Amino acid sequence: MPWRLAPNRILVSFRFSVRTMSTRTFNDAVDKLNSLQSNYAAIEASRASGGRMTQYAKHEMIEYLGRIGYSVTDLNQLNVIHVTGTKGKGSTCAFVDSIIRSTTPHRKIGLFTSPHLVSVRERIRINGVPISEEDFVRFFFEVWDRLEQNDQ
Repeated sequence: MPWRLAPNRILVSFRFSVRTMSTRTFNDAVDKLNSLQSNYAAIEASRASGGRMTQYAKHEMIEYLGRIGYSVTDLNQLNVIHVTGTKGKGSTCAFVDSIIRSTTPHRKIGLFTSPHLVSVRERIRINGVPISEEDFVRFFFEVWDRLEQNDQ
């Protein structure tokens, strides 16, 4: 079953059509991802604006969601645990992931954490296993292409 990222910490199931990506590689996806604004740059821009940029964040997320063909209603139908804070998010998520997987082994459990240490694939785990390069490429370019096609 295809997977789609929910904000910050938990990976959740979503349906995407599958398209052949034979000419696109994992390195192509990573290069495109690295061409985007970094978390550091976003935080610095927010600080420079005096925090005024955050008032637009929710609207922008809803806009991006629409550009890839989904709505807030779609997200509200998902089971998501979003962990925030300044310390211990990774450990908390690892504990929650382990508990849920051990108590409900019949369910697919996804985990998204950031940042990664070695490879971006570490961020996305399904039942404790990092996403394959093939799936990463496929899902990355599904979203990338939809955003480019619906550029506003």
